[in-house]
Order: sequence, then structure tokens, then C-alpha cells
Amino acid sequence: YMRIATELHLKRLIVGGFERVYEVGRIFRNEGMDTKHNPEFTTVELYQAYTDFNGMMDLFEDLLSGAARDLLGTYEVEWQGEKVSLEAPFRRMTMAEAVKEYLGVDFMAINDDAEAVKAAIAAGVDMEGVEPTWGHALYECYDQKVEGHMVQPTFITMHPVDVSPLAKRSPSDPRLTERFELFIC
Repeated sequence: YMRIATELHLKRLIVGGFERVYEVGRIFRNEGMDTKHNPEFTTVELYQAYTDFNGMMDLFEDLLSGAARDLLGTYEVEWQGEKVSLEAPFRRMTMAEAVKEYLGVDFMAINDDAEAVKAAIAAGVDMEGVEPTWGHALYECYDQKVEGHMVQPTFITMHPVDVSPLAKRSPSDPRLTERFELFIC
């Protein structure tokens, strides 16, 4: 059977009392296809009770780093001419911190949608057809101008609610979610 996600079955197991669950699963998605995403892919989805996104980053970091060491005998790999270190700890930064570091735009100092869109356009970001909000402007800056500069494993955290509406909101800033993605090369 084709399926679009593994998470619902795994979350049911967590609710049912299992404290840690995982699945390596084949996924097929064809909605919103673009040139950067393959509609058919394999995921590792895992959940752990009694932790937050920081605990999940620790778990995944240990998993990836340990796999590199055990399978390759080293943490160092070469990918498309770049030397990449899979040795823990990986760098962790918020999406806004990454945009500030690579573009010089401080989205955390911007509170207005129009000002955020203006800052994104001034940084050379194409906002055509994008909803003109603070969160979309931050995400587009990251997606279009920052992600391509990152090589070493980096957890990008605190995604805007606008692009992650189902993720847990940050108690410290309701514009952001406690979500992460790991970027490597």
C-alpha cells in the first residue's frame, strides 16, 4: 500500500503506553511537488514519551553520529567535494539566527508583516506569490538564501507557525514552533 505518513500509527503506540517507537518507512507524496523534493522517499520517524524537541535532537544526533562511526569507522565523510563531520555535537541554531548570520537580517527585531516582507525583498528574496507575513518572509529568506550555504550538520529550530501550523508553538514566542530539521550539505 502507498501511504503518506508513518506518524499516526506511531503516535497511537505512544498514547497506548509504549515509551519509544520508530519506523523506517517508505512514503509517497505528490501534493505540492517541486524540483527540490522527491515524491517517493524513505523516512526514519521516531517518537519518545516524556521529552521535548531538544531530547529528540539529542537522540537523532546520537543515532546519526553512532551510525557513521559504526558503519564507516570514522565521523568524516566527503559529499560532493565537501568534507562533512558527523561527530556530535551538531550545531543548533534557530531559523532566525541562521538568517541573521548569513543575510544580516534580524527577524527577531521585526514585529510587523509589511516590514518583514520589505526586509526579505531588500535581501534579494523573491516574495512573488508568497503570503505576505512575518513567518513566510523569514522562511523564504532561509529557504532561498541561507540553506545553500550550510554544509556541516546543523539543527535548524523554531520554524515559523505560518509554515508549520501543526507543530507545537513556542511558549516564549507564539510566532514560532518547537520544531527542528537537520540540515547536512
